Amino acid sequence: MSYFVYRSLTPHKKRIRLVHVLPANHRPSIEQDLTQQPEELNPSYPSIANNLICCTISHASLDNAPPFTALSYSWGDQTQRCEILLNGAPISITKNLESALRHLRLQDKPLTLWIDALCIDQSDDVEKGEQIEQMGQIYSEALSVITWLGPAADNSDVAMQWIQRYARHRRLLEKADLCGTESVEGKIQTFIEDLKIQLSQDSAEQLMCVAAVEQLLKRPYWSRVWVVQELVSTSNTLFVCGTEEVTEDALHHSLRLLRNFRRYHTLKVSQDTSASQSQRASIISIDTQHPITLLKFRRATGPFPLIYLMRSLRKFGATDPRDKVFALLGIAGDAEALGLHPDYRKSCEEVYTELALTLIRNGYHDPLSLSDSSRHITGLPSWAPDWSTKSCRHPLQERSLNRSTRPLTTILQPNFSASGIKATLEVPRRDTIIRSMPLLLHGAVLGTVGQLGMVWEGDVGAWLQDLRRLSHLAADTTGLSEGRQKIAWRTAVADQEIRQGNTKPKLSEEKISSVHETLKDKDLSLTQVQTMTDAGLGDYYEQLQVVAQGRRPLLASSGHLGIGPNETQPGDVHVIFLIAQVPYILRRHSEDNTLRLVGEAYVHGLMNGEAMKGSLATEIIPLC
Repeated sequence: MSYFVYRSLTPHKKRIRLVHVLPANHRPSIEQDLTQQPEELNPSYPSIANNLICCTISHASLDNAPPFTALSYSWGDQTQRCEILLNGAPISITKNLESALRHLRLQDKPLTLWIDALCIDQSDDVEKGEQIEQMGQIYSEALSVITWLGPAADNSDVAMQWIQRYARHRRLLEKADLCGTESVEGKIQTFIEDLKIQLSQDSAEQLMCVAAVEQLLKRPYWSRVWVVQELVSTSNTLFVCGTEEVTEDALHHSLRLLRNFRRYHTLKVSQDTSASQSQRASIISIDTQHPITLLKFRRATGPFPLIYLMRSLRKFGATDPRDKVFALLGIAGDAEALGLHPDYRKSCEEVYTELALTLIRNGYHDPLSLSDSSRHITGLPSWAPDWSTKSCRHPLQERSLNRSTRPLTTILQPNFSASGIKATLEVPRRDTIIRSMPLLLHGAVLGTVGQLGMVWEGDVGAWLQDLRRLSHLAADTTGLSEGRQKIAWRTAVADQEIRQGNTKPKLSEEKISSVHETLKDKDLSLTQVQTMTDAGLGDYYEQLQVVAQGRRPLLASSGHLGIGPNETQPGDVHVIFLIAQVPYILRRHSEDNTLRLVGEAYVHGLMNGEAMKGSLATEIIPLC
């Protein structure tokens, strides 16, 4: 039996393939390969083939394509494969795709689909690049998109029915948006009590429902980076799991319901010692972050800047690590201007290095802040992030959309300005990536790292105690008796509060005074999360654990207190680049005397250009 062979598409002519899934009542006619010897033929193959999914494939032009539906799905485990018949010849696909086709095919007529795994010749790197650049138009031209979450499992029918049912509570959702971190009174209190009954009951039935929703939202589909382009580009989509389906609106509203109640529970209900452990676990365990992120992009007006997409979707995955970049170029409004195109002839090292170099050359220093030691791709320079890893360390600044501009632009928040000036970075142009060529950045060396504190391990009291210890050795720029302690409290959260609507503000005087009054006389070694929550500092703790993850306190040779990456060592170099809003830690390697990036740092007293106001000498700093 011959396997399916692709016929080439006419390049650069908006040509695509469409798959026609034949109806369930279709029975294939088996044509065995006459070149095989009789002993090579499988006598049971005709009966096996009768149970196979049967499809045909055709070529079309996007300019006048027949009506079709696009499929959005997760490829699934690449080692779990099975066969279907395509134009009468077998072809291997993943088990999850085969399950989708089996569930979605119609009983008595063909279903026309665009499916990436079948409509693109995956063995042709040139074709893959060309077709991927057309995916935005493919999904926008589709009549609709079917989002396949997978076959029924783990009580997914219960979860899908719950989503459809609770999505109707829009009145409650409007109240939930008001909840935030403020006191809960009146109508909002009614809303909370209602949700407590609906979501936090101890009954076996309720706990089973919560577990089903949790498992549904953990499915691989929600963390697949390709899904973003597929959902953003279409005007109509339906979410299907097994035989159950829900609308986009139903999913959107139910996710908001879960998110807002989970946030309330985290910040407020932790004070309620009467709440049972099952009540606490049932709500806290449901993580809506990935699905909400997907729908946020789906419902927003793009196109989006590439750097915003890369940062927002860093924790999403792809089978091919190059797709962490290529999957987003089609919905990035500036990809063409940046000169970036999907090219599967390039190695992952080349793709990631070219991306970092292009972003830095165009004024985005984000690659320097996003690089760390957690790397799977070998050969990357220290200043090029490995997008295939899911870094545990959050950048010190968020890059937020500036929705008042067209096209959309971004801003970094909070607004630090360590260099004090804005400069144009001149990066040598080169057509090929040369591994040994350093990145030349203009900056100033401020000194070295002296003492270091402990690595964050979740013990808030021990971490604050370490910062307070180092603060007694730091320079006091406030002139106040409590100045050093307040520096420690500010440094612990990188001098910023949790996001408030469209802004990420610096730590207010009111908040720092509240923190100081709570902690100044405390034995910090005994301080727990409950201490801060009871004092109304749950939001401060939330920001602290985000900043502290992957970092440790440091004392610079200049006498400034700060926090830097876990990997920071005594003697590391402390610098400010003229293009950057935050300082950085570098390490000089004794073998070749080269400098390599360790990561970004918060250094109190040097975040607003203070170090650059004098006659500090600047130089060209080569980074390898």
